[in-house]
Amino acid sequence: MTSTSFWQATAGRPSAPTPTVNDVDCLIIGGGIAGASAAYALAQSRPDWKLAVVDRRQIAGGATGRNAGFLLAGTADHYAVAVARYGRETARAVFATTVASHHHIRTFLAHRPDVECDYIPCGSLTLAGTAEEAEVLAHSAELLREDGFDVDFVPHDPLQRGFCAAIRNRHDAGIHPVKLVHALLAASGAAVVENWPVATLESTPAGVVVQGERGQLRAGRALLTPNGEAANLHAYFADKVFPKRGQIFVTAPYPSRLLSEVVYANDGYEYFRQLPDGRFLFGGGRRAFAATEMGTDETPTADVQNFLERFRDRHFPELTGLPITHRWAGTMGFTPDGLPLLGTLPGQPETAFSIACHGHGMGFSLEVGRLAAELVITGQPPALFDVARLERNPASRPAAHV
Repeated sequence: MTSTSFWQATAGRPSAPTPTVNDVDCLIIGGGIAGASAAYALAQSRPDWKLAVVDRRQIAGGATGRNAGFLLAGTADHYAVAVARYGRETARAVFATTVASHHHIRTFLAHRPDVECDYIPCGSLTLAGTAEEAEVLAHSAELLREDGFDVDFVPHDPLQRGFCAAIRNRHDAGIHPVKLVHALLAASGAAVVENWPVATLESTPAGVVVQGERGQLRAGRALLTPNGEAANLHAYFADKVFPKRGQIFVTAPYPSRLLSEVVYANDGYEYFRQLPDGRFLFGGGRRAFAATEMGTDETPTADVQNFLERFRDRHFPELTGLPITHRWAGTMGFTPDGLPLLGTLPGQPETAFSIACHGHGMGFSLEVGRLAAELVITGQPPALFDVARLERNPASRPAAHV
């Protein structure tokens, strides 16, 4: 079963999708933020190429249209944890990737004043729920500043709502994710084919042949961007991408502005923001229900939704009783080590992939899209996110959550 998110319900529809397309230079399979970012980057690098994007449902019908609309720098881990896991150089490079993505989004929107995607450069707060987490945040802020990133540590709760400390990143933002995807695809000039599920992929001397229920598509190259549903598209991803459900609800508008930043709390297991029209969004809550939140079912559950309501009531008691207008769930793609995967399918160099940003796909989006475009053009994945690392270290311990 599926649910409809606030973003999907309020995005409107772009121009009519292309009914049929064939013989393109690059076919992108997956119409979320990863596919849209790659299409835009390819259009900038290879303006002479004919591009197409296909999706098994509507554009941004998956995780992109079902997240919280956060543009956060970094990974799901606090920076000190990322440094301990990956080493200082890799942690710095990964964080810099997301900072570059933020810059690309700002540049994209600055050159397109007609694009309306509710981009709000409000900054973010990462809140500690315990004294122990506050110590991790303090160390993370110190490391981030040493590595050249502009953040502040706040040794108390800046919201005065029951937390212990915070990191403030004034460069983070909120956005309407579905509207951003529509804008990127429109700027790319790619043909868009919706409701076109892929059955098989085959490499041939002439390129890639993609077979689906509605016919056949041919392309010189293909780029797969299916995120948490990757294993359903190709068996290669079965031990590399693990789907997990994230849940969110949105309230009716509240008459006062209580919150400016987007907020990430309790090791990232809870997150919330107040939208431009006064609505509140609350998400997460799956730490206590991890066993039931695996898989691709997009149905919100009573357990997690009730948890989120109790979280709201504890930290924002003035919102108790405010009607909830939208509830939804979405499937995120997780990897064994918590970093995105880029590469090509074994024995199919014409078929590249860019998947699984570990729940932070919006933050990684445009820079990883640029890297994916380079991969499609050159056949060489970026060393930082090369899937070959999993083969070199198959015992990679499971990474953190979102």
